[in-house]
Amino acid sequence: MNKEQINELARRLENAHRLTPAEQAALYRDLERYAKVDLYGADRLVKDHMRKDADFRLPSIVAAANRIAKHFEERIREARRPIEMYGERDRQIRQPEDGREYRGPVVGTTPNCLIQLDRDTGDFIVHARNSLNRSFELTGQEESLSISYPFKAVGGVGLVRDPARDKEMGVGLEHAHSRTHEHNHGMEYSR
Repeated sequence: MNKEQINELARRLENAHRLTPAEQAALYRDLERYAKVDLYGADRLVKDHMRKDADFRLPSIVAAANRIAKHFEERIREARRPIEMYGERDRQIRQPEDGREYRGPVVGTTPNCLIQLDRDTGDFIVHARNSLNRSFELTGQEESLSISYPFKAVGGVGLVRDPARDKEMGVGLEHAHSRTHEHNHGMEYSR
């Protein structure tokens, strides 16, 4: 988000107590979008600009930002116990486990972490950014990533795949393969 968009978001947060339900839903989506690229920035914006008496439910990832910072950010290379999320039934914030694959959207980024919503459990999985096999900038358009840890999760390497991108690449490869097959097949008849 650019500075102008952040300032607009701050202005809307200051008036969150006066917004219509549709405007609150739009504000909620914009906070989620901002958290994808800067979780702590979104959290700071809420703390600085939203009134305490505002009747506005924050996105779960923004509400969890402080706990992620204190529990995971500083010691991301060490095994940490999962923590329960306040107000969310049977959901946790946790590190990845050995031998598992996590599929779901990225819901937050911090300087050292990438936070993914696990589609299977609804938990927030905190991945160490420097342990992922691919570095990338999030644009907010990503639907889902697949991050797997075939061996050691904490202190190991996470293999990142973008299923949507893989699908596009597969279609391109199939098309190239069929064109090659057609070309080779045509060559047989010309001999």
